[in-house]
Amino acid sequence: MNKGMMKYHLLVLFREPLNLFFGLALPFIMMFAFTNLNEDAIATLNVNLAAWILVTAMVLCFMDAAFSHAYSRQTKFLRTLRMTPLTTKRYIVTGIFSRIGILLVFAVALIGTAVVAFDLPLDAGNLAVFAGFLLFAFIMFYLIAMFVANALKGAKPSQSLLYVAFFGMLLIGFWIPLQVLPQVMQDVLGFLPSISAWRVLQAAWSGESVFAGHYLITMGVYTLVFGVLSVKFFKYE
Repeated sequence: MNKGMMKYHLLVLFREPLNLFFGLALPFIMMFAFTNLNEDAIATLNVNLAAWILVTAMVLCFMDAAFSHAYSRQTKFLRTLRMTPLTTKRYIVTGIFSRIGILLVFAVALIGTAVVAFDLPLDAGNLAVFAGFLLFAFIMFYLIAMFVANALKGAKPSQSLLYVAFFGMLLIGFWIPLQVLPQVMQDVLGFLPSISAWRVLQAAWSGESVFAGHYLITMGVYTLVFGVLSVKFFKYE
């Protein structure tokens, strides 16, 4: 059943090629655009690469997995799965594992392109730590996205809420730097899952301590809380 469910999740993923293209192509576009605008390409890459990879992780979770789940609720397709021995936990876990490989292949491709095109130096030790925390961040976002996809009774409102959650996190911190906001807002927004994940990934990429600040703990709390909520509020229709 696990193989069957992973095949199902991959079919759902490739059924929406535009979302896949957006999630995989946008970081490459951003990389070449930003590095060509700045004289120090290496510094630009070291500051932004973790964020660009994180954007793809968020696209896979919110705009692919969760949005497609809400659509399947709307079309009543998930009713057929309800008649099988499939459990909610198995559905969520297989969804995570079916997309982890895609995320890792993309991350390797983006980093490899940065090495070839811009001579980006790498530290193998930092890369291993970075990959581990990238998977942690992906699981956190997947659980949050699945909760949002099931939080509302109607599937259509759930899709709208996914747009708000995704673009809201993309806007705050990624498009609008926190430094331009008042200190009070910086302190509050620093607890957003996207900001916490970016801080941890940036620390891992730079070889700094991932335990500095509250960010890793915040990620753990989000993962635990939304892991429970995503199972509790899961809907097949």
